[in-house]
Amino acid sequence: MDVREEENGIGEENEGETVREDKREEEIPLEKILESVEADDKRNIYIQYRVINNHGVMTGDDARIESIQIKDTERQKKGAERGNIFDDEGQLSAWLAENYEAYPMALIIAAAAFDTFPYAWVVQAADRLFESFSHRGDEEKKQYGITDTFSRFGAKIYEGEMNTYTGRTPVEVVRFEERIHRERTLKYIWRECPGLRDGIICWLKDYSVHKPMSMSKRAMEVIGLLACWDYYYFLNNMAGAVQKDKSISTDMIIAQTILTISREEMYRENADHLLRAFGRERRVHYLLTALFVCAQWEEKSDIADSMIERYICEALAELHQGKEGEYLKNLYDFFASGMRVFRFYEVLVESMFMRARQNLFPREKRELCELFLRLFAADISLARFEDGEDAILIKMCMIRHDIRYSLAFLWQTVWQCRYYRQVFYDLMAKYEKERGAAGERMGYGMEEFIGGALGDICTKETQSDICKKIRRRIKG
Repeated sequence: MDVREEENGIGEENEGETVREDKREEEIPLEKILESVEADDKRNIYIQYRVINNHGVMTGDDARIESIQIKDTERQKKGAERGNIFDDEGQLSAWLAENYEAYPMALIIAAAAFDTFPYAWVVQAADRLFESFSHRGDEEKKQYGITDTFSRFGAKIYEGEMNTYTGRTPVEVVRFEERIHRERTLKYIWRECPGLRDGIICWLKDYSVHKPMSMSKRAMEVIGLLACWDYYYFLNNMAGAVQKDKSISTDMIIAQTILTISREEMYRENADHLLRAFGRERRVHYLLTALFVCAQWEEKSDIADSMIERYICEALAELHQGKEGEYLKNLYDFFASGMRVFRFYEVLVESMFMRARQNLFPREKRELCELFLRLFAADISLARFEDGEDAILIKMCMIRHDIRYSLAFLWQTVWQCRYYRQVFYDLMAKYEKERGAAGERMGYGMEEFIGGALGDICTKETQSDICKKIRRRIKG
C-alpha cells in the first residue's frame, strides 16, 4: 500500500470540505511550501549578519579567526619619513588636485576605511575602489609608492599577526599612528570630493555583505560614521535605496546605519522618526528594514509588534487572493529579520494563534496553515543546527513559557488540516534529517516534541504512528 494512502485514515477532519476539495490534497507537494525558501547564498548573508551583530551565534568562526594583532608599534616597516600632510593646507590642496580619482586617492581612502587591517586587504580594496573611478585617461596606470602615500597621511605599515584556521600567521598591517589622522582623512575627502560620495558608499556596501567578515563589519561601521557626519546625505541619498534596490542586503545596511545614527544624541530623535516612518510604510522592504532595526533597538518593540501583525495580515490576504505578492515572496526575509530575538517570534506566534482560535472557514484555516508551514520551512533553513541551534517553532514548544501552549495549538491546527497533512510529515522529516546530520544537541527527540505539540489531541498510539511516518520519509 502507498504510504500516502495508508495515512489517510488517522485522526483526520474533513472540516466540512467537499469531496472535490479533499482530492486536491495531492496537488500540494512539499515543493510548493519550499519555493519561498532561499538558496544558500542568502542564508549565508543572514548568518554573517547575525555573527557580526552578535545575534545568538557564539562560535570560534570567521569573526574570531580573522582577529589581528600588531606585534610591536615600535617596529614599523621602514618608509619615507615625511610631515603629515594636514600640517600644510597648501600641500593638502595640491595633493588633492594632483591625485583626484587617481590610485593614491583610492589607496588612502581604503587605508582610512580599513585601518589596522592587513596590507594585502587594504591594497585589494584600493584596487576595487580605483576601478570605480572615472579615469581621466583611457589607460591610466596605477601610481605606486604606497609606503610614501601612507606616510603623508600619518599611516604606516607594521608587522603583525592574524589568526587563521591554520594558526597564527605573520602579516603586514596598515595602521594610522593617531586615530584623529584616520578620521581627518575620511572627513576631508568626503567634504572636498562630493562627486565621489556615491561611489564610496557603493564600494563600502559591496564589502558589507561579503567576506572577510571583519571587513564586512568595518564597512558597515564606516557607512554609519559617514552618515553621522553627513546626515543630510544619508537621508536624501541613502535611505531611499531601500525601495529602489529592493534588496535584503540594502535593508540590512540601512538598518545598521539607522542604529549607528541613533547612538548620536543630536540625531537620536531623527532616527526614531525615520524608523516610525518606515514602520508605517506598506512597501515590504521598508518594513523589513524597520524590523532589522527593532531587533537591536529594544526600546522600539511597540513598533515591531504592529509591523509583525501587519505583515501576517498582508501575507494571509495574498494567500486568500491566490497571488504570490511581495509579502509572500519576502516571507523568508521576514522570518529572518527577527534575528532569533524571542520577542519577535512570541508576537508572531500569538498573532497567528489569535486567528486560529476564531471560527474560521475551512479555506481560511488552510491559508493560516500554509502560512505557518512556509514560516517553518524558512525556520529549518535558517537554523544553525551544526552550532546547537534548533528550529525556533520547535524549540518554543519545548520551553517553560506560556507561548508553548499557543504554539502547540498552531501545530495541532496544522496537523488536523487534511489539506496539508502530507506536507506536515514531509517538513518534519526534512527538519529531523537536517538536525540529525548536524548531530542532535537539543536534548530532546522527535517523540518528545510530538507529545508536547500534539499530545492534547492525539493518543500515544497515534503519536507513535506519526513518528514512524516521519522516519519513513527520512529513509525514503
